Amino acid sequence: METVLSFIKKHRFDLIVTCSVFAFLYDVYFSKHTFSLTIVALYLLGYAADNEKSKTNIEERKKLRLRGLTKVDIRNIAFVKSWEETRKKGLIKFSLVYGGVFFGFVLCGIISIAAMFIIKNMIKYVSDEPSHMLNFIGYTYIAGTIGGTVFYRLLWIYNERKFIRLTNPLH
Repeated sequence: METVLSFIKKHRFDLIVTCSVFAFLYDVYFSKHTFSLTIVALYLLGYAADNEKSKTNIEERKKLRLRGLTKVDIRNIAFVKSWEETRKKGLIKFSLVYGGVFFGFVLCGIISIAAMFIIKNMIKYVSDEPSHMLNFIGYTYIAGTIGGTVFYRLLWIYNERKFIRLTNPLH
């Protein structure tokens, strides 16, 4: 009996997640009271995740206290290491590749969805002809690329100031 209790205590996160998934599936497929068990399942998942995070947090704080560090110190050290690597690649690659291409693609999707909701009859206009759709996609990607490049250029300036503040003892 003691081994069963220790197993449950050790694996309670896994058990709560499993029970929550079963409750959600039962609620979706078999229950007439829609989303009653889903709410319970989501509550249990939140409890389990919070409990697991707090356990990890306590262990982490004990390790940090032994070294005389705080969480902010660890975040700053991680930032300095990652920013040194990013600085080596250069401003152009950071702004154009990460900002323009990758983040620009994300902005393209956001701008497209926003335009569909804001501009009246946009869906009708885009679906009328293939050339309208291609123009719409092209313009939103150009807007996303320009916006992403500008945003990442400003992010470079912010990160440079933070890097200098953290690494320069006279600053």
